[in-house]
Amino acid sequence: MEILKQIKSRLAEAYGSRLKAVVLYGSEARGDSEPDSDIDVLVVLDGEIRLGEDVVKIIDVLYPLQLKVFRPIHALPVSAADYAAGEYALYRNAKRQGVPA
Repeated sequence: MEILKQIKSRLAEAYGSRLKAVVLYGSEARGDSEPDSDIDVLVVLDGEIRLGEDVVKIIDVLYPLQLKVFRPIHALPVSAADYAAGEYALYRNAKRQGVPA
């Protein structure tokens, strides 16, 4: 999927080695999205998530891409440790059904 590659490329440029994975989940990953559906991704980062800083950075990085594809991109930062532990149902579902970039 081209959009997922673009998302990962932009995030890799912004985060460098701190970016561990980008995982598509939700309707786009399941294959039942509509043309105007949002694009949901987990942004798996090394180290502790600095919520305010990381969310703002992700928005800044991905906003131009949203304008290009005319679809909202919802990107949620998550620590690699929390994602690996699968503490939340969202993380477990993304591991099972998600599409890694």
